[in-house]
Amino acid sequence: MARPRWQEGAVFQRGAHKRVWIGRFREDAILADGSRVRRHRSVVLGPVSRQFGYRAARQKLSERLAEINQGRHKPERRVTFSQFVLETWEPNIHPTLRASTVRNYRYLVRHYLLPAFGETLLPEIGPADVQSFLSSVSKRIAPRTVLSLRNRMLKIFGMAKRWGFIAANPAEGAQVPALADTRERLALTPEQARRLLEELPDPFRTMALVATLTGLRRGELFGLRWGRVDFGKSAILVAESSYQGHSSQPKTRASRRMVFVDAVVLDALRSIRPQVVNPEDLVFHSERGTPLNPENVRNRVLHPACERAEIPRVGWHTFRYTYSTWADPSGESIKALQAQLGHTDCRVTLGVYTQPMPEAQKRIAGKIAGVLFPIVPKSASAEEVPLVEPKYIQ
Repeated sequence: MARPRWQEGAVFQRGAHKRVWIGRFREDAILADGSRVRRHRSVVLGPVSRQFGYRAARQKLSERLAEINQGRHKPERRVTFSQFVLETWEPNIHPTLRASTVRNYRYLVRHYLLPAFGETLLPEIGPADVQSFLSSVSKRIAPRTVLSLRNRMLKIFGMAKRWGFIAANPAEGAQVPALADTRERLALTPEQARRLLEELPDPFRTMALVATLTGLRRGELFGLRWGRVDFGKSAILVAESSYQGHSSQPKTRASRRMVFVDAVVLDALRSIRPQVVNPEDLVFHSERGTPLNPENVRNRVLHPACERAEIPRVGWHTFRYTYSTWADPSGESIKALQAQLGHTDCRVTLGVYTQPMPEAQKRIAGKIAGVLFPIVPKSASAEEVPLVEPKYIQ
C-alpha cells in the first residue's frame, strides 16, 4: 500500500452575504469501474464569526484530514444514487423482503427518490439535500408518505455507509411533518353484517363470515390452507400470508399465531370443505385452485353485495376493524385480543383497531357514578348518560 501523502489543506472564506469558512483538500476516490483517482474536495467548515475564526476553521479542517494523513481514510466510491440503488442495493436487499414490501419500495424509489437524486453522486448527497427534498415533497403528499420516504432513505444510505460507499448517513436526523391520522376506521353494525352475509353466495359468504369473526388480515385470509384449520381445537393456525399470488411468512413474529374461533365459523368452513381434503389446498381459491385476487373479489363480489344489502361499500380491512370493535376490550383481556389480532404492541390494538361500543360506555359510566354514589337511583343510571357513538358505517 502506498504511503499517504501529508497535506494541510487550505482554508478560505466564501459567500457574499453569509460568509462561511471553506476547507479544501485532496482525497482518493474509487470510480464506478473500480479505478482509484485523486480529487480535490471542498467542504463547509462553519460560518464566519467571532466565535468561529480562522484558527477554529483550521482546527476543524485538521481533524477532518487526520484520517487521510494517517492512512485510515477509506476512499468513497464515486457512483450515482441511481447506480447504487438499481445495481447494488435492490439486487441484494429485495430478495430478503416480502413481496408487498418490495412493491412499496419500488414505487417510492422510482416515483420520488430517483427523480430527485438519481444522477447525483452518492457521496455528494448531504443532510441539507435530504432535508430540502423532504420539506419540498411534504407540501404535496401525505405526512405518512413523507415518513416512508425518510425511512427508505435511512435504509438505503445506511447500507451505503455499511458497504463503504459513503462515510456518513445523510438521512440521519432528517425531520418530517408530524403524523395526523385522518383516516376513518369504520366498523359494521351487527345488522349490516347480517344483511351483507345474506347477499353473498358461497364460498364468499363463508369468506366474509370468517373475516368478520376471526379478524384475519387480508393476506392471511386468502392464504389460509385446510391443513391450518384445526376443527378439534376450534382454532386456525396463521402461518402463511398471500400477496398477489405469492406466499410468504406472516409479517411479524406475533402474526404467526393460533386464532380461536366459534362453532359458527367451523360449521361454515365444513359446509364448503371438499370430501377429499389436501392439507396444502387453499380454503378459498379459484376454479383452478390458484389464489384469489383480493381486489377482484372485492370489486366483483363484495361491492355489488353491499349495494344489494343497501350498505356502503366496505373493504377487507373493515372486517378486521369490525372484529376488534365487537370484541369489546373493556370487558375482555386486551392481551387476548392482541393475540387474536396478531399485534406486536397492545397499543396498536387499543389505539388503532378498537372503536367504543355503546354498551361498554354505559357500563363505564355506571361504574364511575357508583364510585361517587354507591347507591345510584335508576333515574340517574348510566342509561340516561349521553354517549359518543362509535364510528359505525351509516
